Amino acid sequence: MKTVGVDLWGGQVRGAVENRATVMRHAPRIAMPLRDLFIAAYGKFAAQCRAVDEPGVAMIAIDECTGRASGQVTLRARVARYVAAIIGRHDACDLFLHDNHELALRHIAVVLDPVQSWSRDSTAVRYRVLDLRTQNGFTDEHGRALRGLRCEGPALLRCAGYALFMLPLGDPSDWPESATDAWTMIPERVYFDELDCSPRGSMPSMRLSSSATQKSMIIRTHGPRDTGESLVMRGDAAGTLELIGKQHRGTLSLGHDALHDGVLIGRYARCDGAGLLDDQSLSRVHALLLHVDDALLAIDTASRNGTRLYGQSDARVISLGGDTELGLGSRTRARWRWSQ
Repeated sequence: MKTVGVDLWGGQVRGAVENRATVMRHAPRIAMPLRDLFIAAYGKFAAQCRAVDEPGVAMIAIDECTGRASGQVTLRARVARYVAAIIGRHDACDLFLHDNHELALRHIAVVLDPVQSWSRDSTAVRYRVLDLRTQNGFTDEHGRALRGLRCEGPALLRCAGYALFMLPLGDPSDWPESATDAWTMIPERVYFDELDCSPRGSMPSMRLSSSATQKSMIIRTHGPRDTGESLVMRGDAAGTLELIGKQHRGTLSLGHDALHDGVLIGRYARCDGAGLLDDQSLSRVHALLLHVDDALLAIDTASRNGTRLYGQSDARVISLGGDTELGLGSRTRARWRWSQ
């Protein structure tokens, strides 16, 4: 007696069609609304945020499909000193997220401006969110593709399968016990487009101020430029960066606009000057040069072998004043000189 009975329906005939290979595709990921993600994960991060009584920014990542809290980093502001954090899939990143391969190894830099004092005034916290020239960048809460933001107040973003909540710190009363109450306390986000006003590059003179309106003010900006674009426009020369390796050396001429947008240094093709570097101790995306207000910063992008003032210890953020020499990795030096 047969244990399996088979009936061919609809005129099917065996051997009449080609046997094709099985194709497997990932099921589509359905992203949850940001409100639902925030409320579901609030209990995981609220206590840590409530415990901080000095200015800063909490960077909270939540899997946008499962609602699982994936990581949190607190970036505390300093008086007269910039601080920065890196988000990515590399285990040296400050916010290390490893569950989604759409995220680049080093995907986003968050740069926090100095504060004037230690007072509990979260509206005084200003910061930048910069895509490190990845394939997909990130999006705002409305799904608009972005490469950079300048923010005063909270920002709600999505990036490579994660919801990223950028939430100012400093006032414990901003973090009530109820997740629903906390969500309703997030101020309205008001967006401005620097991209429309200045398509060639960032406008460093734009200032934010939400103290009067108690709204979150966000300017969508350029991020680090495509390596195929010129780094110096006519009359825009800021200075030169000489890269000195074990065997190779070369010079990059950089303009003011490019520095305000951000210049990436590393071995990867998406970085500027990659063809000048012959040092395998350098990370593929190693450092970011960024001109913020009156400061030129060298920001280590969670590299494996570090960035430092030459002869000193590794640092995340280095302020470049006058002619400065940096050490990158194990065997590369970078000399910055301002144009006369």
